[in-house]
Amino acid sequence: MKNYYILLLFVFFSNKAFMQIDANSVMGIPSTSNDAEMNGITGANEGSMVYNVSQKNIYIFDGTNWVPVNKEKNTIGDIKYSSQTSDHSGWYILNGRATSTLSSNAQSNASGLGFTTNLPNAQDRVLKHPNTGESVGDVGGQASTTLTRANLPNVNFTGSTSTNGNHSHTISRGIGTDQVRHSSDANRTFFNTSGTTNTNTTGSHNHTVTVSSGGSNQSFQRYQPYIVFNTFIYLGL
Repeated sequence: MKNYYILLLFVFFSNKAFMQIDANSVMGIPSTSNDAEMNGITGANEGSMVYNVSQKNIYIFDGTNWVPVNKEKNTIGDIKYSSQTSDHSGWYILNGRATSTLSSNAQSNASGLGFTTNLPNAQDRVLKHPNTGESVGDVGGQASTTLTRANLPNVNFTGSTSTNGNHSHTISRGIGTDQVRHSSDANRTFFNTSGTTNTNTTGSHNHTVTVSSGGSNQSFQRYQPYIVFNTFIYLGL
């Protein structure tokens, strides 16, 4: 008999479980149409919940921001790369825009991070940890470089030739001296009818050497192999 009652209870609750639930008996929570309406709620207590229709998600108030309950919690100031091309779910693309173009809540959070006028512009930049003297949001470096002479190794190109060049030329007449009319006359130099003589060897000299040079002063890129994604910062909804 005891087993019979247990069987009846099992059948009863099994049928009850498969009965259609009345829509009027479903518990609901407050809803908002979009982010702006949700952020416009004032006086919300920490732990309050609301359904955001535009985000198709439930949000809980953590005392400062509305946080999606079924997603990983993001912290204000988090950075991520994404293939998405526009702001979404509290993530704002880092394109250098004025913070005045953001929602009031995002403006406040951006200001708290030190971005009071503009968001950083991540275009054509990679992330690095700040060193001494640098602050978050500072930019530096170059995408391309034009070398100057100071960037090159200390190499000097010079050239010279030897001074070897002494030589003489042969003249086909011998040179002699004689007095033409009287022994008191001065000697006169003249060519003999035969024989040879040489010129002096003065002829040492230098040559100028020109080393080829030139260039077009073109810059070159310094990228490592890369893949392109957009950079976003989380500023809340």
